Amino acid sequence: MKRPYSYPAAVKLTFGRGRRLIRFTLGAAVAASVLLPVQPAQAAAGLEPFTAKFNLTRIDGDKTTLIDSAEAAGVARASSVSEVLGERTGIPELCHGTGLNGAYRYDGFCWDSADDFTGYNDANGGWMPQGFAGAHAATDNGLYEGRSLYAASWYYGKYANNSANEEYTRVTIAESTGDRVGYGHIALVEPVNGNFKNLTYLSHADGVAWLEDRLFVANGVELQVYDLTKMWRMSDTASSGTGLVGGKSSARQHRWALPLVARYSTYGEAEADTPSTAFVGGNPRACGPTNGVLCMSTLSIDRSGASPVLVSTENRSGAGARIVRWPLSELGTGTPKQVSAYTTGYTSPVWGIQGTATDGTSYYMAGSCPAGWPGWDADAKDDQGRPNPHNKLYACIHKAKPGEAPHVISQAPWLTQGLSWDRRVNRLWGLNEALDSGGVGRRVVFSIDTKAGQADSGGYMWLANHNRPGFVCATPQGDGTANGTPITVWPCSGSEGQRWKYDNGLIVHKASGKCITPQGNASGTDGTLLTLWTCNPASDVQKFFSHANGTANAWGKAITPKGNSLASGVWLTLWTQGSPTPDVQEWVVKTL
Repeated sequence: MKRPYSYPAAVKLTFGRGRRLIRFTLGAAVAASVLLPVQPAQAAAGLEPFTAKFNLTRIDGDKTTLIDSAEAAGVARASSVSEVLGERTGIPELCHGTGLNGAYRYDGFCWDSADDFTGYNDANGGWMPQGFAGAHAATDNGLYEGRSLYAASWYYGKYANNSANEEYTRVTIAESTGDRVGYGHIALVEPVNGNFKNLTYLSHADGVAWLEDRLFVANGVELQVYDLTKMWRMSDTASSGTGLVGGKSSARQHRWALPLVARYSTYGEAEADTPSTAFVGGNPRACGPTNGVLCMSTLSIDRSGASPVLVSTENRSGAGARIVRWPLSELGTGTPKQVSAYTTGYTSPVWGIQGTATDGTSYYMAGSCPAGWPGWDADAKDDQGRPNPHNKLYACIHKAKPGEAPHVISQAPWLTQGLSWDRRVNRLWGLNEALDSGGVGRRVVFSIDTKAGQADSGGYMWLANHNRPGFVCATPQGDGTANGTPITVWPCSGSEGQRWKYDNGLIVHKASGKCITPQGNASGTDGTLLTLWTCNPASDVQKFFSHANGTANAWGKAITPKGNSLASGVWLTLWTQGSPTPDVQEWVVKTL
């Protein structure tokens, strides 16, 4: 087994010691409702098509008239969604370590301190972020009310007996302008005749998707539908109750509330507007591989085609999660009694998926990192002391076209989920739900430019190694281009000075046009420094061969950092392939 990378002290300080992990199972056919430890990703198989024979069946009617009756009784309609943006102030940058690959030009923001640190392990319970969506996928121009807005779904729970014990849910509407982050929380409620209450079914708010005025929130088998134009403003923000009492409206101390318009079920036996048939045992979280009922664990919108599509994906501890596509021609504006999925779905070999989005060609899946990647703990155990090896520091973002095996493009913040694709600027968004560790917060909202990691028109890519968080790239010292310039380890940044390509065995540097060359042509000597030098196609000493675990020459010497260190600035050298630590020799010219 590969040995995990030894972290610098700064990284250990940033992430500290992980909080309690919970072993993920789907026992009794009930979907997990707690933080999921990520498991070793087995991505040998591909993203394979299957026939998706699923329906969304409306459970208990259209609730628009109930919303109207609550307003007639005195519940006030809010003026616009944008009015929530002044409630809280976030941090307009990534305030915690993420593990993201710098070649993807990452960016993002953070919640305020209260939302960074709240969690279900608080003494009285707390909030856990789950899904993420953006106006970039909601409308044709990517704006809502003239703003670039984002949405996140959260549940409130209190951990006990290996369960999250969900109580309430909310959505957050946020705006990040680059120098300021403003946002507000909106309680999710259910209208009844002349009043409103907490949601009938406890919800995990697994995922959220946004199309025009509609928000879709996933809860296992259940899909909840909301209309942002029907948001309410509460008159009593001190009360912990929910409803209209004595002429005052309250929603668990929230300033705003969003009433449910309709709910749907993926259960095959559900009958339209018949609640008693909606779920197995009346439980919307009774789904997964044990009983075969489709879970909707994460949601996103695909706007690459002529009509928007809702994409749902299951979370499974292992491989086999089903990705299903749903038409929004009716559900996007109305409340039809039933909607049938598109015939073609996909099964994914990625373990522990908690977020999926597509650019119309490839699918991006946030899930487990492969065994042995940075953060891997082979000796970890679950709450009951049973072996439960997993990654304690990072998730991974996998990419695949249908029919292809996924590959990791980047590590990502631990427990990343809720991916969303911005087609306007080719950026992938997501958030994570990680609990704070040792008094250090870990929650971020991030985006990456997925196109930045591709080969350019000349075929130049990156000579990279993934065994340090964020990937490291072969980089001429000081960005030099002269003959004799040493090649060093440096964090991938996406700069032109880090681009290389194979050319008939030569590894050619884009910025200089020179080739990687052993100093003094000592191709068979351990410890020989690798440098830039004028390319000579007739010279064997400049020729290297790519293989599954790295890049080596005809003398069996592999590209290896001096002292087996992946620290920034370390020189790259030659050393006998496979000795002594293969991980540090995994240097390959590739797209990222």
